[in-house]
Amino acid sequence: MNNAIEVNDLTKVYGSPGSGVRAVDHISFEVRQGEVFGFLGPNGAGQTTTQRMLTTLLEPTDGRILIFGHDLAHDAYPVKRQMGLVPEESNVYTELTAWDNLMFTAQLYRVPRSKRARRAQELLEAFGLWEW
Repeated sequence: MNNAIEVNDLTKVYGSPGSGVRAVDHISFEVRQGEVFGFLGPNGAGQTTTQRMLTTLLEPTDGRILIFGHDLAHDAYPVKRQMGLVPEESNVYTELTAWDNLMFTAQLYRVPRSKRARRAQELLEAFGLWEW
């Protein structure tokens, strides 16, 4: 079985590398395809920072991340198309309607213009939000 995720010497330093805050310190791990993987630790241990680096929301200071063989530093787009994330905090823009949020997100993920409206309507109907 292949690895879905490979992380090697992943490091994140906030501020200058010599005197900044080291949030993640040279961690390495593998997640096999089909494996359920838990990432636990006390508050401040770097789980959220690591998650943000794995989902391309934050750039590592050092190290390498491979997801399904794609190096996130050089080839992140194919990974983003396969990735799902449920964050701790909402990533909905409250000043936009549900429709506008979906259309904005579809554009960010390069959903073809011809498919955006149909897919947004499908999702809003599936979750009982179309009338809103």
